[in-house]
Amino acid sequence: MAEAILFGPAQKMIANLGSQTFQEIGSLWAVKGELEKIKNTVSAIKAVLLDAAEKRSHDHQVKDWLQKLNDAVYDADDLLSEFSTEAMRRRSGSKNKATKEARTFFSKSNQLAFRGKMSSKIKAMRQKLNAIAEDRKNFRLEEYHAETNVVSRKREPTHSFVREEKVIGREDDRKAIIELLLDSNVEENVSVIPIVGIGGLGKTTLAQYVYNNEKVKNYFELKMWVCVSDIFELKIIIEKIIASATGNAPINLKMDQLQSQIRKKIDPKKYLLVLDDLWNEDRGKWLNLINILMGGSKGSKIIITTRSRFVAKITHTVSPHILKGLSEEQSWFLFEQVAFSKGQVTNNPTLVRIGREIVKICQGVPLAIMSIGHVLYCKETEFEWVLVKNNLLANVIEGNEIFPILKLSYDNLPSHLKSCFAYCSLFPKDYEMNKETVIQLWIAQGFVQSSNKNQQLEDVGDDYFKDLLWRSFFEEVKTYNGLRYKMHDLIHDLAKAVAGEECKLVSFDGKNINEKNCHVSCPFHIGSSFIESLRFLVKAVKVCSFLLTFSEKNSGALEESTLNTIILSFKSLRALDLHALEITSIPNSIGKLIHLKYLDLSFNRDIKTLPDSITTLLNLQVLKLNGCEGLKELPKKFRELVSLKHLYNHGCDNLSHMPCRLGQMTSLQTLPLFIVSTSSHTGGLGELKDLNSLRGTLEITHLECLEESNSESIVVNLREKQHLEKLILKWYHQDQVDNNEDLKLPMHTH
Repeated sequence: MAEAILFGPAQKMIANLGSQTFQEIGSLWAVKGELEKIKNTVSAIKAVLLDAAEKRSHDHQVKDWLQKLNDAVYDADDLLSEFSTEAMRRRSGSKNKATKEARTFFSKSNQLAFRGKMSSKIKAMRQKLNAIAEDRKNFRLEEYHAETNVVSRKREPTHSFVREEKVIGREDDRKAIIELLLDSNVEENVSVIPIVGIGGLGKTTLAQYVYNNEKVKNYFELKMWVCVSDIFELKIIIEKIIASATGNAPINLKMDQLQSQIRKKIDPKKYLLVLDDLWNEDRGKWLNLINILMGGSKGSKIIITTRSRFVAKITHTVSPHILKGLSEEQSWFLFEQVAFSKGQVTNNPTLVRIGREIVKICQGVPLAIMSIGHVLYCKETEFEWVLVKNNLLANVIEGNEIFPILKLSYDNLPSHLKSCFAYCSLFPKDYEMNKETVIQLWIAQGFVQSSNKNQQLEDVGDDYFKDLLWRSFFEEVKTYNGLRYKMHDLIHDLAKAVAGEECKLVSFDGKNINEKNCHVSCPFHIGSSFIESLRFLVKAVKVCSFLLTFSEKNSGALEESTLNTIILSFKSLRALDLHALEITSIPNSIGKLIHLKYLDLSFNRDIKTLPDSITTLLNLQVLKLNGCEGLKELPKKFRELVSLKHLYNHGCDNLSHMPCRLGQMTSLQTLPLFIVSTSSHTGGLGELKDLNSLRGTLEITHLECLEESNSESIVVNLREKQHLEKLILKWYHQDQVDNNEDLKLPMHTH
């Protein structure tokens, strides 16, 4: 169902073609009429895209049409991106004559020849799209605007409301589990209590409810929570347990070292461990784990949540707690909280009757009730409610099958949210997403659009994210790293289903890779198996996203030659994630990624410099260098990254100064670290004067250099930086600087 992702590029093309930039491009190269025709064609195609989606599952001709359209839209997006990049180069070249040597992708020696080439490519693309658009008439595809189907009435999620939803109807279950946890009359040192139930019943929610109970907190000396999910690898699970127990993930420890560390932590204590979402049915693997965990003092307990009764059978030491669906009245109470606005229940008894019929279809499954309830909250007429009920009855064949219910909640999303949700299938199950990163990736792919020029796309993306959170597509997770977000397993299955071949979590045998993959992620360690599989991956030449979804603590090494292969193979990349790969240098070929908007090089501790070619990435908006401890300086022409909005440089401990003319990069929103230098050839503190879009935290270090250079009067204009949330100012003793010791310990901080 690639049309979910396809909406993003199509919408982005329409927005770009209507922008002032493309109006100027059209006039400059005499292709204004052609660009307007392309815009009209893409608009016409977008209008029937949802109808094509509905017919695709049972019409192979429509499926083939969508694939042709997919290829053409991505090609057109690349072409338009090349043209806008060339326009930026010419504009920056006219402002700064020193950039004449900057490479271009078209001949500049003969303007007539260049204009001809431009016109020819645009015309060919228009004809290709027109032919595809004409074919849609053969399938009787109808115009359908999802946005008109949903009333834009937002209700912000509140923490108290979410907590109340989660505990509805589970008081008896909570009491039963707590009674088992506090039971001291047991033979084993460590007892295992499985909570078993189908997906969506709220097993994890119940475990969280018990885990945070005051009596439970006081009874156990140590509490740990680990999400296991599909992959049961002993070493990884032990690492997660240690991380939960200590707040710090172990780095590069061997198995015997890990065992020693975990035993020191749990042996003398009565502990509670939750192993959430366990799927492993290999009893031998389970015994290997439990043998390591048996050292806790008597009364220690392990809670397991699982969908599998067989898993419960091989793990339990007490009878499993079988979680059932909510009663009809409990289900109605939950539905009432989610589906109705204030006063709507008593004012419309017909909706109450229809709602109760819908609740019966949900079979007491909280996830299904909440999902369909959020859909109905945005619908106000009896006709709309009846339509939802009839759709459910037509699709739910078996009583306990909730996937069609979740699918219906997806179908009712506005198209821009469909693209964003489907893209999140790139993250593995139980992956803890960083909201800021997800929004930046959405923006890089063009999924986030705004008609308000004064509104930052990051703020629009934040609204998108909150909307999906409120509709229960995401859920909040509190971790020792702060607030993160996850998708329920069934929601993740839905995301994979709607994304289709467009988004792919790569397996290292190459079997699940094909040329249709546009967004790929690698959820495991980079090693020889991955490098081998690159020969399969390069088949997907249209790749726009290449992400690594492991922690910075669980990485392998990537050689420059392999990195060069990735860069040269995927020239359409918008997002490239290379964090924590122990890269020592970045090849000059990085400059060929002219469409790149998001580049993550963080936690590559041995990178000392960045190639000058990186400054030719005029579309780059996000550059992550945090944790690059060896990086000594940024390229001299760094200011030429005219689109850069987010520069992450915290943890760049060896960075000696800021680049000259950094103050010209007025789009910067993120700049965690600013280093004051005594050198007149580097960017001084005055560079901050016009950076008034900065957000979050700004740390200014080595302010003692101002005193030495008699620059106390430099204007930083802090009053205009209204979006800053935290300002850190640091001075260092002179002997600290001279001896290069304790540079992280400030003399005083304001």
